[in-house]
Amino acid sequence: MSANEREREHRLLRISLLVAACALLCVFVLVAIRAGRAPWRVLQERFFALYPAGSEAGDTVGIRQYTTCASEVDRCSSCHLGIGRSDLADPGIPLPFRAHGPGLGNHLPDRIGCSACHGGNGRALDPVAAHAWAGRRGRDPLMREPHIQAGCARCHVPGDQPGQERLEQGAWLYLGLGCMRCHPLTGGGRGGDDFGPDLTGIGRKDLAYLKTSLLEPTDNFPGSTMPSFRLALGKDPEAMESLLIYLESLALHRYPACGTRGQARSLVLRPCATCHAGKGGHASGRMKHRCAYLLKKAPELRCANCHASVIPPAGREGGYCPLLKQHRGACCACHDGAANPFPRGGRGNMG
Repeated sequence: MSANEREREHRLLRISLLVAACALLCVFVLVAIRAGRAPWRVLQERFFALYPAGSEAGDTVGIRQYTTCASEVDRCSSCHLGIGRSDLADPGIPLPFRAHGPGLGNHLPDRIGCSACHGGNGRALDPVAAHAWAGRRGRDPLMREPHIQAGCARCHVPGDQPGQERLEQGAWLYLGLGCMRCHPLTGGGRGGDDFGPDLTGIGRKDLAYLKTSLLEPTDNFPGSTMPSFRLALGKDPEAMESLLIYLESLALHRYPACGTRGQARSLVLRPCATCHAGKGGHASGRMKHRCAYLLKKAPELRCANCHASVIPPAGREGGYCPLLKQHRGACCACHDGAANPFPRGGRGNMG
């Protein structure tokens, strides 16, 4: 190779290195500019300019972060600064500056967290990432009504509080359509008739995928023996959506520290005769049933239908009468781990 050729190669190499260094410098500059004009920062500046009075944490631009009762970091209020301001409740105020609706109640953002109910990624500061469906593209379905009701199941059993009507309807459909026969929600969701797949593992798949699994099961599971529910759900969009909401709720991480699911489960594991034994079968104290299933099935399950005067106490059968044994399987639709609630020595199964 001649000296001229070597010089030409060295010159090209120097030019290439210079171009690469300039490109890298441009990337650093763009990152710095983007960091200085991050979406959350722009939103905060606009918020403080429009609604300066009484703004949370003052008018200082900065990340708002707290740790929820589930020990999760939530930064949603970095963009939603007006969430707790009653003076910003007017529907005409645009999002994300508008205050939360009346459903906020005791769900204080600094205690429960926004993503616990609304889905998305509570750690993210970019709106697209914060509103995204984990592991998938697009907005998390839990961020829109009525799918947000699925988030209630993290702490509450379906129907435990107002505002869960569609979630409760989905639980009734799970029972009424016989889903529990193959998907018993116990032992990892396996062990039912035909060993149906674990519903807690597929509940957060794409909604179109779930619809197809209900209407044409063999499209997603070739050779499946699952029947099609097209006649029951195909012409009833509300029922279909309610069942999807319930399926979504099964796959969500539970927040036992929030308390209500655990408290309800401690009640469902007790024999009914613990409270209702004796003359007339009247429960002692001020306890009142809140279970939607018991309230709806009360005429059928009332002890007085068989025991006109005295209800026997818990005995060899553990306090579960044969009729109640047939219904105890319904508990699994709402109470985690309650699909096989019989104490040691009890009788019966979830059939």
